[in-house]
Amino acid sequence: MHNWKFRHNWILTGILLFSCSLIGAQPNTSVEIPKQEKYQNRVLTSEKTGNKKFTIPKRLYNNTVSHYNYYFNASNKLNDIISNAKLQHKENYRELLPFYNYSLNETSKGQIDSIIYKCTAGILLHDLRSDWVDQFYLLLGNAYLHRRDFDSATYVFNYINYAFAAKEDGYDLPIGSNVSSKSGAFSISTDEKRSFWKKISSPAPARNESFLLQARNFIEQEKMEEAESLLQILAADKFFPERLKTAWHEQYAYLLYKERKYDSAAFHLTKALSNATNNQETARWEYLAAQLYSMANKDSMAIVWFEKAIKQTIDPFLDVYARLNIAALSADGKKDAVNYHLSQLLSMAKREKYQAFRDLIYYAAAELAMSQKNYQQASGYLNKSIAFNEKNAEQKARSFYLLSEALYLQKNYIGASAAMDSVNAQLLSEKEVLKSGNIKIPLQKIAKGFLAVNREDSLQRIAALPTAERDAYINNLLKKLRKERGIKESDAEVGFGGNIIATTDLFGNTGSGGFYFTNNSLKTKGLSDFKAKWGNRPNIDNWRRQSAVDRNFSVASIDTEEKNNKSTAAAAPVLSFSSLQDSLPITPEKLLTSNNIVTASLLKNANIFQYELNDAVAAIETYELLSKRFSESAELEDVWFQLQNAYKKTSQIEKADSVKRLLQSFYPNGKNNKVLLNQGKEKTDPAVALYQDIYNQFISGEFEKALLKKQNADKQLGSSYWTPQLLYIESLYYLKKQEDSIAKNKLNNLVSMFKEHPLAEKAKTFLDVISRRKEIENYLSQLSIERPIEIPDKKIDLNSTKAEELPVAIKEPVKVTVPAAVPANTAIKAAPVERAIAPATYQFNASDSQFVVIAMYKVDPVFVSEARNAWNRFNQERYYNQKLPISVIRVNESEQLLIMGPFPNAAEASTYTDKNRPLATSRVTPWLEASKFSFAIISRYNLDLLLKKGETDTYWQMLRNLFPDKY
Repeated sequence: MHNWKFRHNWILTGILLFSCSLIGAQPNTSVEIPKQEKYQNRVLTSEKTGNKKFTIPKRLYNNTVSHYNYYFNASNKLNDIISNAKLQHKENYRELLPFYNYSLNETSKGQIDSIIYKCTAGILLHDLRSDWVDQFYLLLGNAYLHRRDFDSATYVFNYINYAFAAKEDGYDLPIGSNVSSKSGAFSISTDEKRSFWKKISSPAPARNESFLLQARNFIEQEKMEEAESLLQILAADKFFPERLKTAWHEQYAYLLYKERKYDSAAFHLTKALSNATNNQETARWEYLAAQLYSMANKDSMAIVWFEKAIKQTIDPFLDVYARLNIAALSADGKKDAVNYHLSQLLSMAKREKYQAFRDLIYYAAAELAMSQKNYQQASGYLNKSIAFNEKNAEQKARSFYLLSEALYLQKNYIGASAAMDSVNAQLLSEKEVLKSGNIKIPLQKIAKGFLAVNREDSLQRIAALPTAERDAYINNLLKKLRKERGIKESDAEVGFGGNIIATTDLFGNTGSGGFYFTNNSLKTKGLSDFKAKWGNRPNIDNWRRQSAVDRNFSVASIDTEEKNNKSTAAAAPVLSFSSLQDSLPITPEKLLTSNNIVTASLLKNANIFQYELNDAVAAIETYELLSKRFSESAELEDVWFQLQNAYKKTSQIEKADSVKRLLQSFYPNGKNNKVLLNQGKEKTDPAVALYQDIYNQFISGEFEKALLKKQNADKQLGSSYWTPQLLYIESLYYLKKQEDSIAKNKLNNLVSMFKEHPLAEKAKTFLDVISRRKEIENYLSQLSIERPIEIPDKKIDLNSTKAEELPVAIKEPVKVTVPAAVPANTAIKAAPVERAIAPATYQFNASDSQFVVIAMYKVDPVFVSEARNAWNRFNQERYYNQKLPISVIRVNESEQLLIMGPFPNAAEASTYTDKNRPLATSRVTPWLEASKFSFAIISRYNLDLLLKKGETDTYWQMLRNLFPDKY
């Protein structure tokens, strides 16, 4: 039995060795290495290739040593470098994830040189007929790629492509040609159909994998066309091995990801999930696929893949944000879905597995509550998030930031200010830092104002109590305050406090205790009695005076800010019944003073809401409170005037007119009413005129002058005179300068300051699109003056139209004949070229096809192109079944025309202008003031004449004469 097993093992070994002897070596590989003089006579093993027969023992030795002594170590080293780069990578699940969870910038810092050294040694120190030579080259190219040495990687991959391609009798075959085709099919890949023994004894050919790494190399260099071409060729190659199909999907998904083709990128990424190295990376790619589907507006598919990521992940951060995204995607009209995921988050917080992540979980729960406008519930979750936060400073900053927003929306401005003061702005995003910087100081002012209002309201409520209840309340409060300060109520004092009826001799009869200063028990009792009566007093002159004590503590204070506050503060009164009672507004004079404090604080806060925080809604609420509570205040005129402005800012015109009438009725001679009565004030006010001039300079293209003038004006006047049109066109200017952060700031100001204005929605859309910088650049590349395009001749529609309904309809053309005689003094410099002479006057026929014209006056080509795009979008929405191309024609230096159409006749063109002219300033181009454009209609005949004349006044005048009620 033993002999049979022995013979059996030797038979298998013999078959294996015989098979190995039949395996061909790596074809046509050779190396030429320049050597230093002292090494000229040294011959490397690779240089001996072909000198001797490649026997079975030699093949086994070279394959084994190459594989395990060199390739294995070099491959593991590269994997370790990539693993370390992954550890350095920090995911931000709030944003679109990067495709790979490591950066080449990080891998390039690793010891890539040692990998290159091992690969080079593995090639040079062994016979080139080894089965691992192509694997060394593949690993070498991959190492160059991860070192960001893309040129070297390209050379290596190109070498693999040519050196290890199919040969015929040792000669190269043209790759991808008919000669190299397989069974008549076009192919560039290496056929991997091999015998069983070849599969188990040697690695798969590296050439096919090199194509995929070459594609990634192109992508990293932003050579998208080359990568696309290579991947498409491989996709069409029917001999491309099945084992690399998932890797192909991975690289193609990466290409589409970089090209922002999110829908297709998500599809191919889901096909490449098996390429992930572990379950967590699979879950990460599932999360990324869901994000890509979401960005492609395929919400149902996004939810499916978010749910798959939740099932697969072991990362609680990914779990939480996946649930948060699902809730956001299903929140539209589906409150149950939000509540379900909210309950899932809260249950996670109770599980021991997620104890360390409760701050994040409660923060995510707060975001869900905020999406449902349940701000009180959100505040509770955020307080828990802060309480459970131990070491995550960034999360704590975000929690305080969101808590401030939630409290602000609950009108708890004091709490909102306190939360914002706790925010570490350095840990927030750029947008959050900008917002927190803009609102922090105004919030502090508002909180201070409302603290003063709350204090005065409390004092007034106490003062309004009946005398007996008020005295009892003061006594209870006095005891409470004394207890808090460590002051005991003395038996020698009456309940009113402070008034000492009987005095005792501190050094009087002490009984048998002896002299006071020699009796420790008496000294201790005396000290306690002193503290009970006077509190903690320092050993200074005038120690009975609380003001002297305060001054002494102020000087000794270490805290400079506290010292400054104490030195300027009024002297604190002695804690007694009378001091507390004196602070109450019991008398009419004190009540008036208290009301004045409330009025001033509320008016100041309303102004801060309106002009610093740009929260007109909160300003209106505060103004309305003031006008109702203090209807006879001397500040009422100012309150109504500011309220009228706030109503206008929120487009509540009827309410603004109502308050305006109140001002005219109650304050006919008031300064504010005179401002309102002066109808030309908006034009003559120097500040308004200044900003109008800035707008005109911006819209006409004088950007640098406008920018300088605006910066100077803002330093003096702040943001009070900003208009939505100015902010919008200013953001377009910064976009053209590629200063996106400033453009975002302007658009955010527009949204917050003019919430009800039509441009606010456009600004929000712009903010969503602005991150796609390439699309913006493509758009801006079109912002150049265009040559007039030829407008095709249209046949005149002779059918019945509504043209006769127009006020004037001239059926026959009016032609003016140019006199044949030429003045004698006209100098003829050259023989005239025969051409048609343009008519001297325009002619109008209502049945002719007409173009709609939008004439723009002193408008820069940037904004002319933006207007054209806006009207194009509008026509695609409203007139999707009509083709209404729009072209731009420059008539002269100050006037450009948007030519739209043609329409079949004047009636239809006129109907278009009548219907859509009112929408121009309210919807289509609200950033363009009405004085900058006008509507008209024009035939092809008249358009040609207008362009030859180079002026439009004559034609506009004719059109106004024909249609005085339209144009």
